[in-house]
Amino acid sequence: MEVHQVRYALAVAEQRSFTAAANLLHVSQSGVSAQVALLERELGVTLFHRTSRGIQITPAGEPVLEQLRRAATELEQVHAVADELNGLLRGTVAVGAVAGLAWPPFFDALQLVHDAHPGLDLTLREGTSALVQEDVAEGRLDLAVVSWPRQPRAGLASWIALNERVTAIVAPDHPWAQRTDIPPAELLDQPVICLTPGTGMRTAYDAMMAAEGLPTPVAWEVTLPTTARALAARGMGVAVLTSSRADPPTDLAHIALLSTHAASALGVVWRDRPRPSAATRAILAALRTHIGVTTEDT
Repeated sequence: MEVHQVRYALAVAEQRSFTAAANLLHVSQSGVSAQVALLERELGVTLFHRTSRGIQITPAGEPVLEQLRRAATELEQVHAVADELNGLLRGTVAVGAVAGLAWPPFFDALQLVHDAHPGLDLTLREGTSALVQEDVAEGRLDLAVVSWPRQPRAGLASWIALNERVTAIVAPDHPWAQRTDIPPAELLDQPVICLTPGTGMRTAYDAMMAAEGLPTPVAWEVTLPTTARALAARGMGVAVLTSSRADPPTDLAHIALLSTHAASALGVVWRDRPRPSAATRAILAALRTHIGVTTEDT
């Protein structure tokens, strides 16, 4: 059994396609198919059913692929230990972030590691806080910068970089622009602009309104905070977003929401079991240096 055969089989299982697996691995589709066939012949187990609709994992293939995943993880740990002993940082570290995060210290941290360790392959994937945390928990990402209203996903180690407030954001000529605060109930009288479900911001808004015993209407449901601010700037409604030093400067008016539940956090999550690789720990250390730590929650 060759290591590359294991990698090919796991890629096919993840992508449910020989072609997609080949594209992911940057090899030919015929090469992937031939090597997986050799692996199946050696193991005496058919791992995949090839059908017109794609690839299906066979019942016998499920436990074999699970064991192959464990073996691949153990092999990665062996390389990580060897690199650490040699003072090297190599391999791939997959970083996640909430979509639209435009916070310079985050990118400064990535640049620091990228420049200091040219042999390290850094990748970045954006998404909603819920999906990004799921990817960290399932091992598809090594760490991520995400937001949460009360606590991050169970089972993940974390620290908080910023404690944020949920605020109403309006155009300078909006009737509320000169107000310093409003009760959340007044949001019911305005078209609310908020992010999509699964984002930390939407979760924080829903949690605040639920705690106040109020419904959570959203007239404009958008993907990015920049879109929400653009709509608010044009008088299309009241954007409900977090307010912190991670936000880009604008001339929009920020109005505090009078609720003890109008809170959210921006922080870092990762898996601490098994122990993160030396490369992942280097990125965590850079993030601590550049974005800081408000409080620990491991």
